[in-house]
Amino acid sequence: MKGKREKFLKKTKESVREALKSRDMLLGDAAKTIEATQKVINQLTEKLEEMYNVYFPELELMEDKKKYVNLVLAIDKNKIDRDVLAKMVGEKKAERIMGKAAKSLGADLEERDLQQIHALAKSILGLYGFSEELEKYQNSLAREICPNISTVAGPEIAAKLIAHVGSLTKLGMMPSSTIQVLGAEKALFKHLKNKKINPPKHGIIFQHPRISSSPKAVRGKIARALANKIALAARADAFTKNFIAEKLKKDFDGRYNEIMEQYKRGKK
Repeated sequence: MKGKREKFLKKTKESVREALKSRDMLLGDAAKTIEATQKVINQLTEKLEEMYNVYFPELELMEDKKKYVNLVLAIDKNKIDRDVLAKMVGEKKAERIMGKAAKSLGADLEERDLQQIHALAKSILGLYGFSEELEKYQNSLAREICPNISTVAGPEIAAKLIAHVGSLTKLGMMPSSTIQVLGAEKALFKHLKNKKINPPKHGIIFQHPRISSSPKAVRGKIARALANKIALAARADAFTKNFIAEKLKKDFDGRYNEIMEQYKRGKK
C-alpha cells in the first residue's frame, strides 16, 4: 500500500512539474499582467486628471491618454514652449491650448504641488513603457508557442485566448462555437437565463480588425468564420505542430470578402 502511495505521489509531482514547465502558462500570465497594468494606468490617469484640473481645468482628457500625460509634463501655464507643444499636438491645437492657458480659471499651485503631479505623470509613463515591453515579449512568445493562431488571429488575440482558458491544449480541444464567445460569458449566461436577450456573437475575437471595423450586421458571420479557423489553428499548434496558418488565413480572407460582397449587394 505504501509503495503504491509513493508511486502515485511521484507521478503527481512529475505531472505538476511538467505543467509548470509549460510555456503557454507564461504566455497566459503575460497577457493577464498586461491587462492588469492597463487597468492601473487608466485608474491613475483618472487621478492625474483630477489633480491637474485644479491647475489647468481647460485641458481636457483626450482619447490618447498617453498624450494627455505627456502634455501634463510639458505645459507650464505661465511659460508654454510653443514649439514643443506644436510637435506634440499640431499647430492649430497648440494655439487653442495656449489661448485656454492664458485665460485659465485654474489655481496657481506651489512648486511642490506641481512636482507631485509631475511625479504621478512620470510613474504612469513608466507603466506605459513596462506594458509596451511586456507586449513585445508576449507577441514573441505567442509566435513561438502558437504560430498558427498568431498568424490567423494575431499574437495579442492568441495570448488572450490562451490566458482566458488556461492552456493551449484546452483551447485546442474546444469547438469553434465556444471559441467564438470566449470572453463574453456574462452575456451568454444572461441569454441562457432569458431567451429574449440575444446571445453574444463574439467575445475576445471582437478585437480582430476584420470584426471590430465591419458593419454590425455582418460581425456575427465574420466572427463565426474566424473562430472556425482559430479552432483548426489551435489544434495544429497543440497537437500536430504542423504549420497550416497560411491556408487558414487565405480561406478566412476569402470568406470575409464573400460576406462583405453579400452585404454590399443586400444594401443595394
